[in-house]
Amino acid sequence: MNKTRRILTLKENHLFMRSYRKGRCFSGRYVALYVLRNYEKNQTKLGITVSKSRGNAVKRNRVKRVIREAYRVFHPFIKEGFIIVIVAKQPCVDAPVSVVTSELEALLEKAALL
Repeated sequence: MNKTRRILTLKENHLFMRSYRKGRCFSGRYVALYVLRNYEKNQTKLGITVSKSRGNAVKRNRVKRVIREAYRVFHPFIKEGFIIVIVAKQPCVDAPVSVVTSELEALLEKAALL
């Protein structure tokens, strides 16, 4: 398995919007997972979004760190060639990393990415 150590991030707004429109959605209590096949490149990219309604900048950045840490555990095992967008829900603001990790694992299994 020749995986890069670095997690490639999604930065372009049009790719976020395309994954919302055309991607498949898998929803849980803490996060929602949007998955879209990346036909242009054989790389998997990750995008994390946290709405302003989830709290101030400190809370939103903490949620992003928690989600990024939960994803880091599964990164070497995820299939190549997908765009993955993880959207934080309101209960994720106060959730510990272990709970988010277990839910993310279930959603990735459901999406057949592991």
